[in-house]
Parts: sequence; structure tokens; C-alpha cells
Amino acid sequence: RYPQIATPFNWYMALASSVRDRMLERWVRTVQAYAARGVKVGCYLSAEFLIGPQLGNNLVNLDIEANVRSAMESLGQDLDALAALEEEPGLGNGGLGRLAACYLDSLATLEMPAIGYGIRYEFGIFDQEIRDGWQVEATDKWLQKGNPWEIVRPEVHYYVKFGGRTEAGVDGTGRYQVRWIPASEVKGVACDTPVLGYRVHTCNTLRLWKSEAVESFDFRDFNTGDYYGAVQQKVISETLSKVLYPNDEPEIGKRLRLAQQYFFVSCALQDILRLLDIKGVPIALLPEAFAVQLNDTHPSVAVAELMRLLVDERLLPWDEAWDLTRRTLAYTNHTLLPEALETWGL
Repeated sequence: RYPQIATPFNWYMALASSVRDRMLERWVRTVQAYAARGVKVGCYLSAEFLIGPQLGNNLVNLDIEANVRSAMESLGQDLDALAALEEEPGLGNGGLGRLAACYLDSLATLEMPAIGYGIRYEFGIFDQEIRDGWQVEATDKWLQKGNPWEIVRPEVHYYVKFGGRTEAGVDGTGRYQVRWIPASEVKGVACDTPVLGYRVHTCNTLRLWKSEAVESFDFRDFNTGDYYGAVQQKVISETLSKVLYPNDEPEIGKRLRLAQQYFFVSCALQDILRLLDIKGVPIALLPEAFAVQLNDTHPSVAVAELMRLLVDERLLPWDEAWDLTRRTLAYTNHTLLPEALETWGL
């Protein structure tokens, strides 16, 4: 938009895009440097990343805040007023998510290779309003005007299976195999956010997964007049990345939380194995190429999922797969309070 009709939010988006452009060059060079040196990469799996507003943080890290403030003043704009328009990313709730975000900031500042993996929630936990002295919870629509800091990577996607049954048999060499025939399947699409270190050239990646339907529109259902059925799979699939921490008091809420956790864990581990293949590193050297940290109980299903991927997909013997899994994954326990530890019924 030209200045005479631009809204304050238009100015914010223009400024954010200009700042992001200055980050992208460092982002590309960082990835190139990591690839050239064959570095070991730390991967942090977390259900939350409370990263906070990005504009002010990136201005400080780039050391251009004073220049930007002066430039915006020359355009008749107030930097503080524009920064206040940025929505708080609804990707975390409290200490657990803030810790994860701080780790990513620190790793980038220390110029250590790292990737954060989580879920790209469409809605945060809730917006708080106070009416007549009481808290009222409203929908946290943090993405309704767009997010200039993320880059969607539709070419980076993985399929995650749910339910169904398994079939056992032997392959052509007489090796015992189990095939999973799922009841449903969703697609996880990568959404990347650059994580810039403080006054350094290193820029790491926060990769969040957005759930989509494998087939978002059933043309046959639509043609027969079943208009709701035509988009049913799209609605069901997108529920996985719809909201941070759905209410888990009812049974269906517990199932959704577990499905969310399995969804982002499976996408992350599939991505790590893909990056291993891109590097040309054999699977036997997985622990030398990646260290995967599990942030509390939410991603702990990664142990079982990595075993499944290694045994069923990569056809490794059980003992070898277990050795790689033990040497690749590590776990952080944040509390011993029983009410804060997730448990699942049989």
C-alpha cells in the first residue's frame, strides 16, 4: 500500500519484512557453514516455544534498533507504537516454553548448531479478559493477520499414521517384518522461523509442524451433495495443530493431546532422518550427527517412534536400533510432582 492509505499494521508488516530480509542472508550462510563442516546438530523437541514478540528481539540482535528508530521517525512513524502491534505468538504457556525459547536463543548466540521442533498452533492457550473482576477466556487468534517471521515450507512434509492394524510376515530374504495399515493419516508441513543469535552471524531454525489433510477435498462427496463430508478430513486433520493444550479432562481431550504429541514427534524424527540422508551419513552414525533432547514428558513417545522408524522403515535389527536410540535421545525431567507428569491409561 502507498503511505497515504497504509494502516499502522501495514507499516509494522513492512518493517518486519525489511528486518527479516536482513536475517535471511545470515540464515542461508549458517546452513551452508553447517553443511560444509559436517557439524553435529542439537535438536530440541518441545510442545511449547514461548518465543515472544520477534521485532524488538531481532532489532537488538542485529544491533540496528537505533538506525531503525531513526528511519521510522523520518517516515512519520513511531517504532514503539509499531512494535506494540505485534501479536504474542501463541506457541507456549509458561516456564517450559520460555525455557525452550531461551535455549534456542542461547545456542544461536553461542553459535552452536541447533534446531527446535514443535507444533505451529493456530490458536494459543487463550486471551485473558477481565469482566466484573472475573477472568474470561477468549480465543487467542494470534495468526489472524499473518506472521511475517515464518516461512512455510510446503515441500518439507511428512505423513503421520494413526490407528488401524498391523500385519506380520516375512520379506523375500526370510526376514520377519510388520506392516502398519493405518486407519487415518495426516500430513505435517514445516513452518520455519529464523532464530538469530545476539550480535553474531549465526541464525538457527525453529521448525514447527502444521497438520493438514492428505486429501483436503473429496470431489466425489461434493458432487453427490455431501458438502460437509467433502471437507471432513480437512477439518479432522487440522485439529491436531489447532490449539495449544486442549482441555484433557474428558477422554477425547486426552486422546487429542497424545495425538498432537505423536504428530510433531514423528514429523521431527522423520525430518532428522531425511537430513541425515542429505548429509550422506550412514544410519549407524546417527548419534554422531544429531543429539535429540526431549523437553519433559510431551515428546517422550519419541523413544518408541524412533525405534519404529529404524526397525520397520530402515530395517535395522532390534538391538542395533535400540543402541542408536539410546545414544541419540536424551530426556529432561522438569518436576517430580505427580500431577504434572502425564500418564496414559491402557
